[in-house]
Amino acid sequence: MRRFLSILFALGLVLSFSLVTAVPVLAVPEVWVDDGFTPATPGWGTTHFATITNGIIAADLGSATVHVAAGTYYEQDILMKNGVDVLGAGAGSTTIDAGGGGGHVVIASGVDSTTTIDGFTITGGNTDVGGGMYIYNASSPTVSNCIITGNHAANYGGGMYIHESSPLVVNCVFESNTSDNRGGGIACRSGSTPTIVNCIIVDNTAVDGGGIYVDGTSAPTIVNNTIVGNTATTGGGIYTGPSPTITNNIIVSNTATTGGGIYCTTATLAIYYNDVYNNDLVNCISTSGISSDPEFIGGGDYHLDSSVPSPCIDAGDNAAIPVGITTDFEGEPRIYPGGGTVDMGADEYYVAPPPPPSGTVGGEVYPVDKAALLLPWLGLGLVLILAAGGLILVRRQAHR
Repeated sequence: MRRFLSILFALGLVLSFSLVTAVPVLAVPEVWVDDGFTPATPGWGTTHFATITNGIIAADLGSATVHVAAGTYYEQDILMKNGVDVLGAGAGSTTIDAGGGGGHVVIASGVDSTTTIDGFTITGGNTDVGGGMYIYNASSPTVSNCIITGNHAANYGGGMYIHESSPLVVNCVFESNTSDNRGGGIACRSGSTPTIVNCIIVDNTAVDGGGIYVDGTSAPTIVNNTIVGNTATTGGGIYTGPSPTITNNIIVSNTATTGGGIYCTTATLAIYYNDVYNNDLVNCISTSGISSDPEFIGGGDYHLDSSVPSPCIDAGDNAAIPVGITTDFEGEPRIYPGGGTVDMGADEYYVAPPPPPSGTVGGEVYPVDKAALLLPWLGLGLVLILAAGGLILVRRQAHR
């Protein structure tokens, strides 16, 4: 009898301890990368690598996510893997620098939409095509929240080269990339159908397509971007064949000998709901658009100024917003106020809500999981009940 009671008591302790200390368990392990100088982020696991490349190789053995700490990683030709997300600590904190020595920074070949790279500054690429990123071989990754700057291509796509592929490029900045031929910021070729949305494309340079180059067989969706100050001989902002969708963009102050704003290779291409200002269109038809100063905040700040107000506010086409895009380039509601009309450009004019009442955390009011709160107490209560019951039975057995 005493042995039985001892076993029962021990089982109660084990059960109660598991209830009190239970924590979520990840279905698949994750991988962490740090530069060796940045203190490890609290809560990170113990599987650390010194390079992003090695982290991705390890993740390919079964992990789903590679977390990369803040810091600068001097690597080139980083090869993405299918189904693996590579997440930086934010483009302002995590940089991949290829050093300009002769290679791509990041390569995506044959990966599908389960693959993501997010939260990096990508710089120092210098190669024939796709200095910053080379996306090819029927790839469709998501490239989000990245700054792609200071990359060079001798031929196509200083910042990014997209070949026979359909990536989602969202909330990115392409700045000060160069190509000796076509597509200073982005080049799309050979039947590519990328979606380029909520991006700022500024101060890139090429012969054709300072900001974006699109060949005659590609059909990108170019929606809600801010394209400013790019330079080319032909097509300062965009050089394009006959098939893209160009809607809700701000295309301003780009320069070229021919077609400062957009150069279209066919006279029948219609573009819709764009602000084309201080640069011309060649062989394009602008429909439902405007030609007005967008009234940016200024000084390199491409937010829309509401005090003027900007003519780009509430001037776009809601139907053009790609499926799944609900926020602008910095994560604010894509249509503000709700039920209204989308703005042109990467920025949606937004008024922040008033400060939260006391008792909230970080501006968010979190629902209380009552079951989670009660679980430790239930476990403790079970321990006490089993202990008390065990003691009573032991005493009764002792008095017999």
